[in-house]
Amino acid sequence: MILEILFNGIFLGAIYALFAVPMSVIWVTTDVIDVSIGAYAVVAGVIVAAFGLPWGPVIGLAAALALGCVTGSVFLGFHALRLMKDAMPIVLATFAFMLAVESAILVVVGTDNQFVDRMNGNLRLGGAVLSVQGMFNLALSVVLMLALSVVLKRTPAGLRMRACAISSKGASLVGIPVKRTQFLTFVLCAGIAGVGGILAAMSIGMTYASAFTFTTIAFSSAVVLGKRGPLPAFFGGLFVGLAESLSQTYLPSGWAHAVPAALIILILASGRLPSAAFSGARP
Repeated sequence: MILEILFNGIFLGAIYALFAVPMSVIWVTTDVIDVSIGAYAVVAGVIVAAFGLPWGPVIGLAAALALGCVTGSVFLGFHALRLMKDAMPIVLATFAFMLAVESAILVVVGTDNQFVDRMNGNLRLGGAVLSVQGMFNLALSVVLMLALSVVLKRTPAGLRMRACAISSKGASLVGIPVKRTQFLTFVLCAGIAGVGGILAAMSIGMTYASAFTFTTIAFSSAVVLGKRGPLPAFFGGLFVGLAESLSQTYLPSGWAHAVPAALIILILASGRLPSAAFSGARP
């Protein structure tokens, strides 16, 4: 029934939101699109599938944070070499890093689908059957979004991130350690994407090739509402999940996976994405 389809879409979108939010936060803070978002998620999910509960999530999250340190260091390296007049080199570097991670996962675990046993149980609401796992995904996604909002608005580190998002040059003039703040942004966002990967492993599974898929979903979710920021990205993730769930029900088999890419094409064609989005970093 339609209510169950909508709820399943929201539950799926809750996972997608955890890919979109970190991409958006990195984007607004550093003016760079981190294409490695999908890699953080897949590494965390594959490790959880390998080690199981309860230690798998801890190790997987630690691995995602470590990858965030790598991309953050690459970002700082490009700055040190004065290669940030154009943002495209760092975008391509994160894309290459994602491909390297995909290859490493392929070598280690092969092409098999990686998954973790989901939470058992279902609840009924108005005739719709809702999975406990899906409700857990949504609850954890909302909690993380609220926690991120508190961090950004109430903590010194969050206020520094917001200052860098407004103007990195202005932030440096008032004594904010811009480079360190941007590095920590990569690490924090890698952790959020890692949580999304863990939930994905428990809900829909993944393969080595899911890194690119998750990155595509993250980007389409981050831009679908036409605004850059964690809250629009969160609701964008829910929207993409709903669109995919409806597509799985009403479109021929396989078409649902094209929804994120189709949204990107539509947004680019509409001109809603700023023309400067890929043209270069802030001065």
